[in-house]
Amino acid sequence: MKNIAITLILFSTMLFSFKYTVDEEGMFPMSDLNKLDLKKAGLEIPVDEIYNESKPALVNALVRLGGCTGSFISETGLIITNHHCVFSQVAAASSSQNNYLENGFYAKESNDEIKTTLPCKITQSYIDVSHEVLQNIEAGMDALLRQKTIKENSDRIQQVEQKKYPNLSIEISEMLVGKKYTLFRYKTLDDVRLVYVPPKNIGKFGGETDNWEWPRHNADFSIVRAYENGIPYKPESHLEINPKGTKEGDFTFILGYPGKTYRNQTAEFLDYQNNFVLPIISDWFDYRIAATQKFTENNIDLQLAYSGSLASLNNTAKNFKGKLQGLQRTDVIAQTYKDQSYLEQYALSNGDLATYVPLFEKNRQLYKRKFQLSRDYLYLNQLYGNGIFAGAAYTALFAKNAATAADKKAYIIENNETILKALSSYRSVANKESLEIDLFAELYYRLSQSTLPEISHVFLPSVLGLNKANIKEQAKKLWEDSKLFEVKKNTELMNANLAKYLKTKGDLISLGGKLNDIFGAMQTEMNQLNAEIDEIIPRFNDLEMELNGGKFIPDANGTLRFTFGYIKGYEPEDAVRLSPFTTIQGIIEKAEGTDNIDYYLQKEYLDKMREIEPADVLKHPENGKVVVGLLYNMDTTGGNSGSPIMDSKGRLIGVNFDRAYTATINDYAWNESYSRSIGVDIRYVLYVMKYFGEADDVLAEMGVEL
Repeated sequence: MKNIAITLILFSTMLFSFKYTVDEEGMFPMSDLNKLDLKKAGLEIPVDEIYNESKPALVNALVRLGGCTGSFISETGLIITNHHCVFSQVAAASSSQNNYLENGFYAKESNDEIKTTLPCKITQSYIDVSHEVLQNIEAGMDALLRQKTIKENSDRIQQVEQKKYPNLSIEISEMLVGKKYTLFRYKTLDDVRLVYVPPKNIGKFGGETDNWEWPRHNADFSIVRAYENGIPYKPESHLEINPKGTKEGDFTFILGYPGKTYRNQTAEFLDYQNNFVLPIISDWFDYRIAATQKFTENNIDLQLAYSGSLASLNNTAKNFKGKLQGLQRTDVIAQTYKDQSYLEQYALSNGDLATYVPLFEKNRQLYKRKFQLSRDYLYLNQLYGNGIFAGAAYTALFAKNAATAADKKAYIIENNETILKALSSYRSVANKESLEIDLFAELYYRLSQSTLPEISHVFLPSVLGLNKANIKEQAKKLWEDSKLFEVKKNTELMNANLAKYLKTKGDLISLGGKLNDIFGAMQTEMNQLNAEIDEIIPRFNDLEMELNGGKFIPDANGTLRFTFGYIKGYEPEDAVRLSPFTTIQGIIEKAEGTDNIDYYLQKEYLDKMREIEPADVLKHPENGKVVVGLLYNMDTTGGNSGSPIMDSKGRLIGVNFDRAYTATINDYAWNESYSRSIGVDIRYVLYVMKYFGEADDVLAEMGVEL
């Protein structure tokens, strides 16, 4: 038995090693930097110049900018990030008269800078609080109670810490579900202003056609400035710019705030993504995109109003399709099932690990039920995001609560503010000509096709024998008959006599009441399922760490991380070799070679690209063309948008903005052969600012002279 166990351990270690053998893989917390041999990898500066608790280092130049990353590039608060990270802010500042989104924006004077609503957070310090968070957690505890206790402990710790540091933002991040927790202290700046934004056709050149693709030719960068108390913020550290850029094979690294990854989940989780989340949400977003485009066509102000949400929908939809393709074209799911099977066999063959054995079957059963609920659960989540339906559902909910209260009048008085706030949630989109009616009708149809008895009974027999068009017409009639889009009339009644308003009847409100009960029960069950799954994950991770000698990289979770690698092309298909650099020549070729609107570039822009003789430092050393984009094998995901790409000396050589289509699967697994990330080369950033924006003053502030 001992020999069998040893053999199994060795074999299982080989099976799991694919996650850990490539040094470049990993989104490492700052605490792991000293465990890496970065000097051997190519780093030319001491590690303590990247992160140091006792003195300013490169991490002090990093900021979390909304859902993106940015970095300080001057002593006076200039931050560089992605064009797509400020896209919605620029759209909000634009109008048909001053279309900054289309034409670009440059504040020549500080008074011209436009204030945004972007929050800017700077990591100050962090500490491990796992022991405190896991106080009173006992073996065999109910999963939901365990989850609740962890949250209560976390909230209490945050409150105590917040009193100690009233001027900082305190967050506790789960580094490993149910096991490891870190408290982060952030300085928050709420005054961020636009300084330089390239024209849309430059910043977003290639549009959705090139999104998540390589080669890329877009200037996906923008410059903003952070203020504190009305004065440009003076950061503890800012990045030096290397206008010479980099070359193929060079060592590079990235600091940033990558979002959520799922590499330490089970095989069933990958099936859940592959069969439900990815196909359902990408298909639904495709519908929303088409409906939004139809609704906004030929209306510039509407196009600007919806431009941010449309860009987000497109980005997510294509990302999900890339992940779906990655899961289906690779053996990631099959290999994970295989690895999990050997992990189970290892537990079975080792008496000391007997408590792990039942967890495998429990996990399978939990996901079996989750699979049964997932289609309709996902659609109901989308439905409750629909403004008019949300208004109907809230009306039904509060009317029911009032009717069952011991004292109806007292209930309404005590909950007046809460009820009014909830009922007002739909008003911003309430309009008879709204896009919402189309989206509601489509979701109504999709839910009417459910095979879950509790859902199908809501729609039967009214949809029996009807085709899709008839069912959608039925939905639109429900929506229109509700009159909930009459905002002024409804608001006046709510404010004048809330009790009377809650007696409002109608088929849409009735539908909301029925679905409230079903969705509420479904949410309760899904919360229980997820809590029990979350309880299993750390046990599996323990088992896996034992097989891998304790080596473990926590999933990304929006906290500061480090990744490193090299400027490197790849071969995504047979006989196709992709270079790690693109040049301005590719822009001209795309713009002239097709009538695709995503490649449209104004004649004056094309003429400039042909006629301007740029500074030699901005040119590719081999072909003499201005370098535009760069490709590298670093490990990134969402949230790394705007992350600085740095050379071996810690100088800025580019701004990360994307992954190649094959690398959208990075959220689930990383592989050196297909995981590539994309950035805008610093040489193109400087070229656009110098020759298109004529932003010489900003360049000087950045320490660049061309």
